[in-house]
Amino acid sequence: MPLSRRVMLRQTLIAAPLLSSELFGPMLRAAEAQAAEEKWYWYPGHSLTFKSIGKDTGGTCTWMLVENSPQEGVPFHKHLREDESFYVIDGQFEITVGEKTVVGGPGTYMYGPRGVQHRWTNVGSRRGRLLNVFTPSSIEDYFLAVAIPVASSSQQPSVDMTVLNARMAPLREKFGLIRTGTTKYSRPGDPSVSNPAGDSKTSIQK
Repeated sequence: MPLSRRVMLRQTLIAAPLLSSELFGPMLRAAEAQAAEEKWYWYPGHSLTFKSIGKDTGGTCTWMLVENSPQEGVPFHKHLREDESFYVIDGQFEITVGEKTVVGGPGTYMYGPRGVQHRWTNVGSRRGRLLNVFTPSSIEDYFLAVAIPVASSSQQPSVDMTVLNARMAPLREKFGLIRTGTTKYSRPGDPSVSNPAGDSKTSIQK
């Protein structure tokens, strides 16, 4: 005998929490575990954490969330191996790709093809967050080799920039990362007009 609409609705309402728990419970627990394991690193101009890397995406892409303070950002540079997308999550950023510059808040997007110089800077009045997506993956190996682990996204470690620049220089070459200019706002240890690569002649003793 066909069930009435009222009976069907009652059974659906009873079953819904069970289905929700069975289907979405494991996913929610996995997401919570991932959030608890989130690791932040400090790199000149910003802090970063990876949302996915090559081993998660079959080598297709790397998702990196960055956070920084006003007037912090990266110098002009280009990637020889990856295309990069920029998406503003929070705050106000200036993003330049080639000859085009945009300034915007959450939802602002730009695409940076490999081989084209680009730069982004927090131009707002508070800390901001930017999502960088690299295609294909592998750039994470560079950042994991040079970035400094920190306890939180806002921690500012004490860093000897001479030593860090010396360590970064050969690794940038290895990963096809080329500096082509300066940061928007001058900061200690950042590249200068006379030395856009920001490289130090001092080598690190092994």
